[in-house]
Amino acid sequence: MKPGIYTADQLSNAEYHAGPGISCTGLKKIAVSPAHFKNGDFKQTASMFTGQATHSAILEPDSFAKQYVTLPAGKDRRSAEYKSLCATHGADNVLVSADASQINAMQSAVRANPIANKWLYQEQGRNELSVYAKDPETGILVRCRFDRLLDRGFSPDLKTTTDASPRGFSNAIAKYGYAFQAAFYIDTYYWATGDVLDGFGFIAVESKAPHNVMCYRLDDESIEIGRTQYRAALNTYANCLETGVYEGYDGASEEQTIGLPHWMLDQQDEVDLSDLEEM
Repeated sequence: MKPGIYTADQLSNAEYHAGPGISCTGLKKIAVSPAHFKNGDFKQTASMFTGQATHSAILEPDSFAKQYVTLPAGKDRRSAEYKSLCATHGADNVLVSADASQINAMQSAVRANPIANKWLYQEQGRNELSVYAKDPETGILVRCRFDRLLDRGFSPDLKTTTDASPRGFSNAIAKYGYAFQAAFYIDTYYWATGDVLDGFGFIAVESKAPHNVMCYRLDDESIEIGRTQYRAALNTYANCLETGVYEGYDGASEEQTIGLPHWMLDQQDEVDLSDLEEM
C-alpha cells in the first residue's frame, strides 16, 4: 500500500484488515508483549460481533441493510434456519432477533443525541476512512481506519460500552487504550497529509437499556500520554523486525518482587479485614 488516504469505496473493511502495515490493534498487542503480537490468535467475541454490526448500522446504514440478515423471531443459533442463513450469507452476517433489537435501540439512541447526531449526520465528513503512512522515525508502514473524519479536522469515534458516564468511560479509556488510539490516529494522519487534526472524540453508547449516549472530546494531556504509549510500542516493533526476536514480558529472566496493587495499598485504611474472612 502506498501512503495516503483511501475511502470506503476504494478499500473495504476486510481489505484494510488483511492489508500490510502495523495497526493500532497490533501496537496494543506489542505493548502487552511482542510475544503476544507474534503468537496471539484473533478471536471474535460475541460483544465484538455485536459491536461491529452496531458500527455498520450507525455509520453505514445502507451497507448494514445489504450485509446483515436477521433470523426470524423465536429462532436461535441452534435452529435449522440459522444454519441455512449462515451457509448462504456467512455466520458473521447473521443476527438473531435479540441482536437486531439491541442494535436498533442503540442506533435510535445515537440519533436522538443532539451532539452525536450533529457529528455523524449533520456535519460534513467521511466515514470508514483508511490512512496509510510511513513513520518518520522508523520508516515502518503504519495504518489506521477512522470511523468518521469531519471536514473541519475532528474525528468522532463510535464506542459501545457498559457505562457511558464520565467516570465509567474514563475508566474505559484507560482499560482499552483509547488515548493510545487517538494519538496514533492523529499522528498517522499528520504523517500522511501534513495536516494537524483539530481533535479526537468519542460517541459512547451503552449496549444495554436505556442505551445512554455521551459525547466526549479527549483532552490534550491524555493524547500526549497516548502518544508516549504508542511511540514506545512502535519503537519496540521496529526492534523486533530488526532482530527477529519477539520477547515476552520485561524482566522474565530475573526474579521479580510483587505485591498488592497500588489502589488497594492506597485504600488500606478503608479495608475491613473481617470481611476477608467470609470470602
